[in-house]
Amino acid sequence: MKQLQKTLFVLLLLLILSVPTFALAESDYEAGDGWIFQDGTLTVTENRGLKDYISNNKNAETGKWKYQHSILDVDYLVIGKNVTDLTNEIYEWGQITPAKTTIESGNSSFIILDGWVVNTNTKTLYGAADVVSMQSRSQIDDIPNQVEHIGNGALFNYRETTSITIPPNVTSIGNQSFMWCQKLSSFEFPAKLQTVGFQAFDGCDQLDRLSLGDNVSYIDLGAFSTCTGIETVDIRNTKLTAIRSDMFGACYKLQTMELPESIFKIEELAFRICYALHSLIINSSDLMIKEKAFSSCDKLNRIVFTKGTPKSFGDTLFGEKGRTPDGKSYISDSSDRRGEAIPYPTLYYTAAYANEWAPNGETEWNGYPIQQISQEELDAILAEARGEEPQVVSATPPPTAAPLPTSTLQADTAQVTNKTNDAWMIAVIAFAVMVSAGVVVVTIQLKKKPTKR
Repeated sequence: MKQLQKTLFVLLLLLILSVPTFALAESDYEAGDGWIFQDGTLTVTENRGLKDYISNNKNAETGKWKYQHSILDVDYLVIGKNVTDLTNEIYEWGQITPAKTTIESGNSSFIILDGWVVNTNTKTLYGAADVVSMQSRSQIDDIPNQVEHIGNGALFNYRETTSITIPPNVTSIGNQSFMWCQKLSSFEFPAKLQTVGFQAFDGCDQLDRLSLGDNVSYIDLGAFSTCTGIETVDIRNTKLTAIRSDMFGACYKLQTMELPESIFKIEELAFRICYALHSLIINSSDLMIKEKAFSSCDKLNRIVFTKGTPKSFGDTLFGEKGRTPDGKSYISDSSDRRGEAIPYPTLYYTAAYANEWAPNGETEWNGYPIQQISQEELDAILAEARGEEPQVVSATPPPTAAPLPTSTLQADTAQVTNKTNDAWMIAVIAFAVMVSAGVVVVTIQLKKKPTKR
């Protein structure tokens, strides 16, 4: 009996001692370089800790992930007191989608203002404290005015949002900041904006018009890719030096576009599969256009140069698979017109640069047909590119005589009346003379007629 009691006591003791072990296992604890994860809460303890957590790569040899947890496991985010910056650490804030974010006591860099996580030192918006709730809003108009930079992925994947108001002092929009905001239709770029990041608006297919101001100097790769609803783009006053690769890729409804004078390069695939693009206006000289810049843009039939000839022209601008024997058409490789012969676009030039384009009356330049464009036609194309109503040029009206003084008019009227009366008098006298002459002639003839016997 005593032996049985002793055995039970030992088992009970072992059970009690094992409780902390079970509890620890159930707490789901894991730590990495600058972060701690426990029970759905991710605490970033040091700069670059968030990047380490997100960069959970799979080992190529073992096939195992570096960490057990991923961004999908984060429900609650804590920014530790030692964290001063998250720039370039988080690529897509919206993918973490924490239901709550807090700032640890003692942090002097970050605050939560009106539901937004903001770095007060860099004046950067990182995203919403409650991403899940914020993503369900149709209108966002409470981003703090002190924000000057929209961080990478700050409003990534806000699929229900139709309108976003950006503070007036914003100068930069980060990578993928508004990517996949599929219902976003109302967006005004602030006047102080200078840069737009990689894929910043990729997939915003409800945007129909873009207008960027004269402070914009850089737009990164794919910034407006797959904005399938865009019809008008106004960048003519910007300081852009290049149209980057895929910047306007798959903008299916874009029909015409005017580039600023500062552009010196159009990169590969810059306008890929812009199926409706038919006119491009280029206002710069010494331009380099790279291969496949207009890949599958089979409707592009007019490129207008308001300045001199380009510095270089790619041999396969349209991603073509070859040329027709006469060299005037290319063999399309686009999905809907593959194998068709598409005429090369005509390059138009203005009268001011006729000597550079056609000094001897040439009709081709580097194998492309060329033609001088009239000012009226150029104005109409520019109006379309800018989304304006074309101006109707009317003929110059004939000059109108200045009104005469009243006294002069009265004198002239009297003179005309007198002349009219004199003319009537002369006509009456002439008629009377003619009648009299006729009577005299008839009388003489009657006297000469012989008398009957």
